Amino acid sequence: MTEKVLLIIILVLLMIIVNLNKKIYDICRALKGIEQGNFNIRIRMQNCNKNVKNLIESINNLLDKFQNTHKLNKEYEFERKKMITNISHDLRTPLTSLLGYIEFIKSNKNLSEKEKEEYLNIIESKGNSLRNLMNEFFQLSKLETNDIELKREKVNLSEVIRQNVILFYNDFNNENINPIIDMPNEDVYIMGDKKAIERILNNLISNAIKYGCDGKNIGVNLICNEKNVQITVWDEGKGISKEDLSLIFQRLYTLEKSRNKSFQGSGLGLTIVKKLVEMQGGTIVAKSIPNKKTEFIVNLPNI
Repeated sequence: MTEKVLLIIILVLLMIIVNLNKKIYDICRALKGIEQGNFNIRIRMQNCNKNVKNLIESINNLLDKFQNTHKLNKEYEFERKKMITNISHDLRTPLTSLLGYIEFIKSNKNLSEKEKEEYLNIIESKGNSLRNLMNEFFQLSKLETNDIELKREKVNLSEVIRQNVILFYNDFNNENINPIIDMPNEDVYIMGDKKAIERILNNLISNAIKYGCDGKNIGVNLICNEKNVQITVWDEGKGISKEDLSLIFQRLYTLEKSRNKSFQGSGLGLTIVKKLVEMQGGTIVAKSIPNKKTEFIVNLPNI
């Protein structure tokens, strides 16, 4: 009887050891897979004790995290390469045009002063476009690496809005646009970074002029309540398609596809706006009814 019991115990121990060895083999295989870059391997948790099960579960969770991180890194690398390609194209286009005009002036000695001035104005315009693109690129880089620290100061939001609208006075006249401002009679104050708020408004109004000028009305509305202030920049242009609305705040996504194709942008402006809004604890959304009204609505915490 004792011999039978002992035999059973030995058999059970052997089964445990065999099973444990198999699990150790599975664990080693999974770790080897990680080393070789294969994050799809998972270890089964059948017929194992609690401690081994906990170990396998931890390894599987680790593999899940590795796989997600690997996926995000691949997506980031793809976006980085895409960004470099698009930025290079956007830099090359005005630079090539600028160099072309310079070469044309140098090779044509018989140009009148009026013609020279005309070409020099074009060169200046192309140079400004190039500078603005570089500024946007560097600011976005700083925002993405948290290399910009925003101030928290008392800002007269009403005055900032008025000043920014006045800055575009010539653009409104040139495009025959009627600017409409709707704000409370009393000045509205918030705690935020004045320069960041000015950049937000500047980009949104500039976009409204570029892509909504055919609507002839562009507006800035300000609403204030106990918790938030809401700034809405709107236009009555061609609008943004439903498909594009979910993409417009992505890096390098431009609006030419669905709006005014006579203007070109870097696709960085709205990304910068979104980051500046979020860094101040706010939110931004876009709404559009094509050929009727397009709105960019910014909510910022109230003072």
